[in-house]
Amino acid sequence: MHRYLFVLLALLHCCPTAVAAQNDQQQKLLRRIQQPPAYTRNDNYDSKWFDTVKTGIDRTRDYLGNYGPVQVYVIGQESSELEDPKTGQAIIEAFCRRRHRGSPDRISDCLKGQGASLVQRARDGSTEAYLSYVRSTDPPFAELVFINPHGFPFPYLYTRGIHEYTHVFQKAFPRTPTWMTEGGAEFLAFYLGDKEEWIDMDQSMNQSMRMVQSVGEEASMKDFEDVEKLEKERPELKKYYRHLAYDAGVWAVAFAIHRSKSRSVKGYTRKFYPLVARLGWEQALARYADVRDASDFYQRFEKFLDQPIGVQMKILQQLKP
Repeated sequence: MHRYLFVLLALLHCCPTAVAAQNDQQQKLLRRIQQPPAYTRNDNYDSKWFDTVKTGIDRTRDYLGNYGPVQVYVIGQESSELEDPKTGQAIIEAFCRRRHRGSPDRISDCLKGQGASLVQRARDGSTEAYLSYVRSTDPPFAELVFINPHGFPFPYLYTRGIHEYTHVFQKAFPRTPTWMTEGGAEFLAFYLGDKEEWIDMDQSMNQSMRMVQSVGEEASMKDFEDVEKLEKERPELKKYYRHLAYDAGVWAVAFAIHRSKSRSVKGYTRKFYPLVARLGWEQALARYADVRDASDFYQRFEKFLDQPIGVQMKILQQLKP
């Protein structure tokens, strides 16, 4: 007993990141499975929007592997598709019963609240794409929600399927900072989207760098390690969420891959994330990107952001598949 206590105390004192990784591993995570994503949609919505979302998701599954369980909702109204109450109610029922199976009270609350909101937002013309993680079920599952996907530019819409499914893959591993989560999903959306000739990666990365450079000294990417904490402690910085979580994040991921031994994009998903599971994100980043620690990475990345755009873009050409 004393021996185990000594080992635990030593681990807590010497390796807090490793302990954090162990704690994260005890959380409910997604896993690699055989079952493909399940889809719920209003069938009277133009199928080309559903097909585009599904194509992006399937391309990412081919690249990363099949993780889940995943439930995908594609809800849209271009003209009057959701005017019939029965059409919307069928989606609401499916959403709430899947999410709260076995709990009549929660289902009832959902039917009037969160479920009804999905359809109402589609009727109101909102355009959204996001992952929601349902931990209350056993096993947990991911919801990918696409509301009025016709509102996204085409063929950019393909990359929204890539981005959101990358989050599914990330949910199979312990937590990483917000900038790494969003930046990693955006990087793969640009990378795979470029391979499929849906978008131009260089153009997308150039635009992201312009967004990063538009932020003054008030905030930095490091502020977006935990966006929920930031919203409570420094809500005035939330206006930079897109600039620093997504746009700086996508460049930070590219920078980390470029610093890795292989410079391989595939290696980022195959080698870095298993390191996160073993060591926690900070030690994983230090080992993968060949830096002393996370602070060293941030300092090097800030210096990289001061380089001319031609130097910054050059690292993209040096990445390997």
